[in-house]
Amino acid sequence: MVALGAPNGLRAVGFHYRDIPALAAGTLPQKRGSLPARRDEGGLGRLFEDSTVLY
Repeated sequence: MVALGAPNGLRAVGFHYRDIPALAAGTLPQKRGSLPARRDEGGLGRLFEDSTVLY
């Protein structure tokens, strides 16, 4: 990821921890099979929190 110059998580593209509730709420209405097993704001919030900084 570093060698390719990929952004280091959501923070690198302008998102912050304060944005996590809105990101989770905006994801819930989407009907996709790729969502994690725990499809509530808490589970999605954790997913976005873990994605804030990747490496």
